[in-house]
Amino acid sequence: MDGQVEVTNKQFPRHKLFSRELALLMYGFGDAISPLPESVDVMEDILVDFINSMCVQAATVSGRKNKISVEDFKFILRKDPKKLARVEELIAMNKEIEVARTIF
Repeated sequence: MDGQVEVTNKQFPRHKLFSRELALLMYGFGDAISPLPESVDVMEDILVDFINSMCVQAATVSGRKNKISVEDFKFILRKDPKKLARVEELIAMNKEIEVARTIF
């Protein structure tokens, strides 16, 4: 194989995976206490499209078939310092949590 990864763009049914959390986030960022369901649906569509796009990009830069690593995500975020810093912060927090679990 020449290092190319075949990425299929499948359409999956959207089952309102993030509706409750998005409504709370929208309220936290200044929307109404109970945002319109249509607004939450639009935000969810944007979020799912973003996640899908990031995964497709990570799969494209990954040289391995059917395997995406954290390093692949860090590579595609290298030009966005805010997002890259947040990813690295979350990775560091995850390591701290794992260490704390082993202690207790």
